[in-house]
Amino acid sequence: MKTMKNGDKDFNNETNNSTLYIIYGSRTGNSKAAATLAYEYANHLGIETELLDMKTFSFETLAWMRNILIAVSTHGEGDPPAMVENFYHFIHSDQSPNLKRTNFSVLALGDSSYKEFCKTGWDFRNRLLKLEAKEISPLVECDIDYKENAKKWVKEAVSAFEKILPETKKGEKKEFAFELNKRDMEQDNVFYARVLEKKELTSVNSEKKILHFSLSMENFGTSYHPGDTFGVFVSNPRLLVDKLLKTMRFDRAYSIHSTDSIKLLKQVLLDDYEITLVTPVVLRKYEQFTKNEELRLLLSDENKLNAFCENHDVLDMVTLFPSEISPENFLSCLRPLKPRHFSVASSTLVFPDELHLTVGIIEYNLQNRLHKGVCSVYLDEQVEVGDFIPVFHEANESFSLPEDDSVPVIMIAAGTGIAPFRAFLQERKHRQAKGKNWLIFGDRHLESDFLYGNEFNSYYDSGILTQMDLAFSRDQKMKKYVQHCILEKSETFFEWIDSMNAVVYLCGNKRTIGREVKEAIKFVIEKEGNLSSEKAEEFIQQMTIDKKLLSDLY
Repeated sequence: MKTMKNGDKDFNNETNNSTLYIIYGSRTGNSKAAATLAYEYANHLGIETELLDMKTFSFETLAWMRNILIAVSTHGEGDPPAMVENFYHFIHSDQSPNLKRTNFSVLALGDSSYKEFCKTGWDFRNRLLKLEAKEISPLVECDIDYKENAKKWVKEAVSAFEKILPETKKGEKKEFAFELNKRDMEQDNVFYARVLEKKELTSVNSEKKILHFSLSMENFGTSYHPGDTFGVFVSNPRLLVDKLLKTMRFDRAYSIHSTDSIKLLKQVLLDDYEITLVTPVVLRKYEQFTKNEELRLLLSDENKLNAFCENHDVLDMVTLFPSEISPENFLSCLRPLKPRHFSVASSTLVFPDELHLTVGIIEYNLQNRLHKGVCSVYLDEQVEVGDFIPVFHEANESFSLPEDDSVPVIMIAAGTGIAPFRAFLQERKHRQAKGKNWLIFGDRHLESDFLYGNEFNSYYDSGILTQMDLAFSRDQKMKKYVQHCILEKSETFFEWIDSMNAVVYLCGNKRTIGREVKEAIKFVIEKEGNLSSEKAEEFIQQMTIDKKLLSDLY
């Protein structure tokens, strides 16, 4: 297979009219796997085709392409992945060419636990239409169980191009095998890290429970940096699985057959499927089998649907919307169980053989029972010092410290979003970075919820932290959040991002931080920069393009 890079091929009209260019932007490898399958299928049909990586191909050649397939993922709440950002901003800029002679189709991948989980793919589609390109096959969305929809898109989109492109080489007569051959990098890179320390960061009076873990990374063999994440492999709580089987009146010893194995239903629910949360996609699939009228009404109200998905799980779904359904059909409604990711909370310059993680325990009462997150049960109740945790590293290029140590940084966090900034400051201190550091942190109560408070106070007292502003929402009558700190220090904040060219980092739960903070930043830019709303929006967009406004929301 040939993957094109900058200048790999001379572009001419005849070549471009007859070649199918398949462009992918992938963070975890799913988009690349789908694009590769499309490349192989097009070759099978005798179509001249080239495979391009958004991260490396020359954007200027887009103007000459007449036939395009795009497979692209979305990171978190609607953001393009780091390796996609440059091409994304190029195609949305004034430099993008008119594409009225171009045909295209888009595969949009994402994670439906986020509301706008396929937004990047839709953004590409809508921009291509605005540039007058013609959509030759409809956009297809993929959740994390992406394989069937991806194969459907490949078949339909490539077949659509087969009708308009010449057969430039003899196609293969044998039947094509529609199989995605993504190498599972997570499983390949699993490392069993021994727990050196486990302690509570929040006090006994806190309404929340936050744990600090220190893991031994001796002999890990791969470098990792502040801003990166580590995934933790988990299984579902046995008690929850038992309750689900009982409610569904399923036989726990029922055999589930897959292409390469036979497993008991109980083991499948423990290891393979997501049951501690639901998404709109899961609910829609379930309704298609059950035809439950109450569920249909919920699905018709987007606000109620999103509110339901915020705190209900699969057991709630089958309890509130009961119906007869076979085990196989039931499993087809569920999402694959994925690892849980945590930000690196330490610098290897300070702790060379250790990895620190900050873990928020998710637990709340609903429907007359205690709900807990899948990783919360595992790490809180089953793991102790001396045990080994299966983890894997995932680099996060879009959330790293500036290479230039003189660049100032503003770190805005709520709750466990403080984790990467603890690592940032350890790193900056060790490197004797000359750039100023400003921390804006928020949680509920100062006494119980100032995570790593002694460390950050020490950084402030010693001058490592130039400025520190804290917002503890429940410590006064009027609730105060991190966005209020930004507004209170608007003049200083604007000076840092405008005159001092600071990089702004934003980290925390997408439901409690994100939109409000960005709105506060926009207001500051309007006020202190004396700019219109449109110009302030352009200012923020340029910060994003220049990698001066970076978010890691979960």
